[in-house]
Amino acid sequence: MRDVIVIGGGPAGSTAATLLARRGLDVVLFEREKFPRFQIGESLLPYNNDVFRRLGIFDTMCESKFFPKYGGTFVTADGGSKTVFRFDRNLQPPYQRSFQVKRADFDLLLLDHARACGVDVHEQTQVTRVDVSDKSRVVVETAGGETHEARFIIDGAGHGTFLGQKISEKSDVPELKRVAVFSHYKNVLREEGREGGNTVIVVLRDAWFWLIPLSEEVMSVGLVLDRGHFLRCGLEPEALLEQTIARTPYAAERMANSERIMDVKVRRDFSYRISNVAGENFVMAGDAAGFLDPIFSTGVLLAMQSGERAADAVVEKLEHGSMKLLDRYQRDCQRSIDRYFHFIDHFYKREFLEVFLSPDPPRMFFFPIIRILGGNVLSPPLDRLKLRLFFWVVALQKRWPVAPRIDWDAMPAPASVV
Repeated sequence: MRDVIVIGGGPAGSTAATLLARRGLDVVLFEREKFPRFQIGESLLPYNNDVFRRLGIFDTMCESKFFPKYGGTFVTADGGSKTVFRFDRNLQPPYQRSFQVKRADFDLLLLDHARACGVDVHEQTQVTRVDVSDKSRVVVETAGGETHEARFIIDGAGHGTFLGQKISEKSDVPELKRVAVFSHYKNVLREEGREGGNTVIVVLRDAWFWLIPLSEEVMSVGLVLDRGHFLRCGLEPEALLEQTIARTPYAAERMANSERIMDVKVRRDFSYRISNVAGENFVMAGDAAGFLDPIFSTGVLLAMQSGERAADAVVEKLEHGSMKLLDRYQRDCQRSIDRYFHFIDHFYKREFLEVFLSPDPPRMFFFPIIRILGGNVLSPPLDRLKLRLFFWVVALQKRWPVAPRIDWDAMPAPASVV
């Protein structure tokens, strides 16, 4: 019998498996695909650096071809309102830079590192059944008909959330029914200097673009819009993306000479929660434990942080029989989603954007916002107090403006045949 079975070789699964193997546990990982494989979620956050250092790959990340990221830019569709959040100027030295990555390369690095640390990795092996009814063991079957047993199982299977759909409750977040339509392009105009590595978020009416520089030549460009509009617009994904770029002045100007180098892809299963992510012999990590609209690029960060915390909780359970860390993990997962949801839900509201994109934001709010945008989701009490005051100002903005108004009706919306 193995100590731990991990489902999924993405950032959550690889992180958890590596840390468990380093503790001397017998870990087997099943990944249904063959790496490298394409994936989105290409923009990382500075607070991910703590996990990179613990894994022992931070220097490798710095020496790699991954593109350096020193901040994030938020701008309205016409370019009229713009705020740049600079990690390199406003965060402490461990968190002053991050990375833009091609996920195929990044995820392969993590999986190879897990293998090098002693994880028994099986690619192109799909898990078809899991039985966790016996609290002392887990039984797993794979598509090849093989049966495997372990003392514990970690579900890091991403949006497939294998255990979440089998033994827990997976539910959409009604307020965030979104779809992403995206591709890769060459020859997209970018800012000079360090800001040229920033993720750029372009705000439309009820939608937004991401522009993520993956190298000196390649830019990831994606449109996130309401699922209802996507279904009703009457356009194929490629036409929807290209026509919305054309009607968005900021994006159209930067992409006037661009060349698309990849088929347009669609991701529909955004924003869901899992009610119970941990038990006596199982835990879910990363997207398998829940996922929200990617407006603040939190996907990989939350995946790796949850993989790290899940590994620590599993060690505590297997070595000491204690559920303390698993119970804390459950609470922290829900708390992280709640805090980012509060930001994300407000992002689609005019008054939030007017304060958020203010040319002279109050300094009391600026630094806590940068820290949460950098990935410090479980922020200290003083930051949480300042953020509550920030949202009080946002509420005030709706009736008594304290920041310049945005002409919401003049903002372009996603394209449609109507």
